[in-house]
Amino acid sequence: MNPLRHLLLTAGSLLLGSAATAQRQSPPPELSAFSEQRIKHQKTLGLTLGSFAIANIAVGAIATGQTTGETKYFHKMNVYWNLVNLGIAGAGLLASRKRKVEGETLADAVRQHENMKQILLVNAGLDVAYVIGGAYLRERSESHPDNADQLRGYGKSIMAQGGFLLAFDLVNYFIFKNRGDKQEKLLLSAGPSGVGVVFPIR
Repeated sequence: MNPLRHLLLTAGSLLLGSAATAQRQSPPPELSAFSEQRIKHQKTLGLTLGSFAIANIAVGAIATGQTTGETKYFHKMNVYWNLVNLGIAGAGLLASRKRKVEGETLADAVRQHENMKQILLVNAGLDVAYVIGGAYLRERSESHPDNADQLRGYGKSIMAQGGFLLAFDLVNYFIFKNRGDKQEKLLLSAGPSGVGVVFPIR
């Protein structure tokens, strides 16, 4: 190989490698803003759900010892349900704290954004199932008079908790979609040299 050509190839490789490294270490401001917004929103989700869970556990724990019948079972289920919510919120906060904007590529950021929307939609479907399940327990109380208070109390609690979660998940899905999708499309359509790369976003 011509020594001059070899020298040019070597220099070019070094420059490309340095540019790629710099790009990984210092993402564009638009990409950083996109990732930071998602991570901040995930933290807000965890804090909101965790606060709701703690309030329900505190109220439910006190009310369970001061009430009887259907109302007692209602508050008892609220405690059980929100212990699970608290665990989910804690896991979500821990995951969001480990996320670092600096380490995310465009592909990572887009994948995380789309995953969050899918998770919220799946959760909304489960929330509907919870509400239906709670209604079923209430219905069963009519044919099981010995356990009527328990079935009605548990059913009402599950319907109330499922209803809250359904509203929570749908509201946050639309926030992610309306705010994040605009940034996502701009990032995908704007190449580094003015060359557009467009992917269909559903």
